[in-house]
Amino acid sequence: MKIVYDPKHVLHRPTKEIDRGKFIENPEKPERIEAIKDALIMNGFDNIHSPNSFPMSYVYLVHDERYVKWLKNKCVSLEPDEEYITELFGYDLCFDTGTPISNWTFDAAKRAVDVTLTAASLLSGRTNLVYALVRPPGHHATRGACGGYCYFNNAAVAAMYFLSRGNADGVAILDLDFHHGNGTQDIFYETDEVLYVSIHGDPDIFYPWVSGRESETGQGPGEGFNINLPLPPKSDWRKYSEALEQALREIRNYYPDVLIVSLGFDTHADDPVGGFSLKDDDYGLMGKAISKLKIPTLVVQEGGYNPRANASAAVKFFSALV
Repeated sequence: MKIVYDPKHVLHRPTKEIDRGKFIENPEKPERIEAIKDALIMNGFDNIHSPNSFPMSYVYLVHDERYVKWLKNKCVSLEPDEEYITELFGYDLCFDTGTPISNWTFDAAKRAVDVTLTAASLLSGRTNLVYALVRPPGHHATRGACGGYCYFNNAAVAAMYFLSRGNADGVAILDLDFHHGNGTQDIFYETDEVLYVSIHGDPDIFYPWVSGRESETGQGPGEGFNINLPLPPKSDWRKYSEALEQALREIRNYYPDVLIVSLGFDTHADDPVGGFSLKDDDYGLMGKAISKLKIPTLVVQEGGYNPRANASAAVKFFSALV
């Protein structure tokens, strides 16, 4: 397995967010990724690559020009120690109050795209598994707005990379983050070139609240190619594995050339943000089940906010996946 990682992600350090009108600590910290890297290296996963730089044109395959320019200009306007946070949901081009913007945010988001695209470019020939160990995450970013700690949608950019280069006629995205990837759904809701399957916490209870219901199945040519599998709070492996089996069955029936896994470890019982009850060993079972698909796989890191839980889950997952 090859891993692509950019040490400069540590320069992206959001400090706060607004919850119920009050400032609280933002959990999207560098430590959550560093813990994964260190644990994987200690367990023999040390084939680590630095990212290459890719043109902004790949970002524009996914995101509206107006939004990209707004994000860049907002970052340029801020002082080094300043953070901008939308104070109302749906205001400006950031749809929540938990996604701060600093003068480094645009560069960090673009570097995350570069990590992901470098990983995608390595997925060829005899290399059937590549891991983009990346932050900030991406699956909440829509075509025209940031949110959920996400600025550019890394997994969506990778899917468009495969399609635009003719590397794949069909791409499946399996989203295993605790929260529904409203951004990824938004981007591919009207196409049959990408199958999006998500297992996540019930959106009637959990963020992002506005999407992730079973009734959302796609539109136009995309009808039937968007599959949401919401689960109740405290779901354990017994409940989760049933949804995973259904998700993998849908992916098999789609016959994709490439699988992208949006991987979040906020499904772990010890995660401070998620609401499931998965244990360390469950991630080994998860990785083993996915490996049986035998499809070239790009894993893109999303959430997971307990560094220790992230590290142990990652080792179990990748040890089984390879």
